[in-house]
Amino acid sequence: DLPLSNVYRLFFMKTLKNFLFLGIMLCPLLSFGQDYVGKWSMEVPDEAGNMTTIIGHIKADNTYALDFGADGSVEVNGKYEMKDGQMHIHDVSGSECTGVGVYKIKVEGSQLTMTRVSDACEGRGGPEGVMVMKKA
Repeated sequence: DLPLSNVYRLFFMKTLKNFLFLGIMLCPLLSFGQDYVGKWSMEVPDEAGNMTTIIGHIKADNTYALDFGADGSVEVNGKYEMKDGQMHIHDVSGSECTGVGVYKIKVEGSQLTMTRVSDACEGRGGPEGVMVMKKA
């Protein structure tokens, strides 16, 4: 027979080990796909060559909104889906092109980089197909 204190200690250690294992297994699931959610800003040239700010709000409900000029007015709304580390975007309103764009995303600290894999909408993602944004 084990003393009662040893039984409690064994139970505690086994329970703690299970919680740690569960936490380690769930941590990537909870953080993956959420680090890109938030407000992002980037500077792009307008038709006259002047730099203008775009605010992109990527939401956890798989939608996004774009504010051209950072004036508080949303010009484009869309939906996205994450597949294999790539974001599939689809403008729903405010854009002439509603085709799907596929972008590889990478978040490093306060920077989000979206690199075009393919896009049915010409011009989205700029001439190089890379959008670099900072946390807004």
